[in-house]
Amino acid sequence: MIDFQEKKQFNKILYSKATLVILLVIIIFLARSTYDIYKKYQISVDDYTSVKKDYDSLNGRKAMLTSEINKLNTDGGVDEEIMSKFNVAKPGETVVTVIDATDTSQSAGNSSQGSFWSNFFGLFKK
Repeated sequence: MIDFQEKKQFNKILYSKATLVILLVIIIFLARSTYDIYKKYQISVDDYTSVKKDYDSLNGRKAMLTSEINKLNTDGGVDEEIMSKFNVAKPGETVVTVIDATDTSQSAGNSSQGSFWSNFFGLFKK
């Protein structure tokens, strides 16, 4: 009989309104903490993705620069770089510069014609 009374008293305390409110507060606290941890996880995943992308692009740039350095370690690579940067040629070679013909004809035509008033006043200046 004592067990029954103890069990009844324990159930009375366990199912009281105060105990339920305390348990509800604890559950809310745990749920909020879990949500905060989830948000931090999402931020860290986004940061990881961004850093991984930057890392991959920097590795690509490193490979490109390494190939450029290896190219410049040869005599042909140095000559090619000097010729492209400074527009020079080796003895016995000539440098040819190609100019687009359409640009020069338009600028020459515009400068010779001028506006009507400039041509009109040009007659009196002579």
